Amino acid sequence: MSYSAQLLDASGQWSPTEADAFTALVVMVPTMSEYFEAWKGSRFIAGDASTQRDFVAISRLADIQDILGSLQVVHQGVSPLIQSVDKSQDEAIAGGLADLKAFVAKVQGEEKGGKRFTPEEADTLGAEAQSRATAITGQVSQLAARLSITIEQ
Repeated sequence: MSYSAQLLDASGQWSPTEADAFTALVVMVPTMSEYFEAWKGSRFIAGDASTQRDFVAISRLADIQDILGSLQVVHQGVSPLIQSVDKSQDEAIAGGLADLKAFVAKVQGEEKGGKRFTPEEADTLGAEAQSRATAITGQVSQLAARLSITIEQ
């Protein structure tokens, strides 16, 4: 059996738990600074001085958008559980994820429109995204604790 067939078989048998979903949110949401650092080192910021071999044809910002979209789907999956203990916190998390995605979309739109960001601007934008992500992660972590859900590290 090929590795891809084995992987497909294993994925079909796997059913994510609530702990898996909360862990994904707590681990993935606060990685904005890493993503923006990769963007800063790409040809989209560094130009010909870039030594990166990934994200050459597409900006890392597009990847960040996709990741945030996936995290919104994960959140939607646990939203009913979160609402059972705190509807306003669930709305805050949903809003925070939407706002973070809109923030990245705005930057991506400016880049697509021809704006060339400096490394300093990339750092500032990354810090803003990280700040927003940290706030969301704190909310998710608090709710996981209230729900007695263990976050895997």
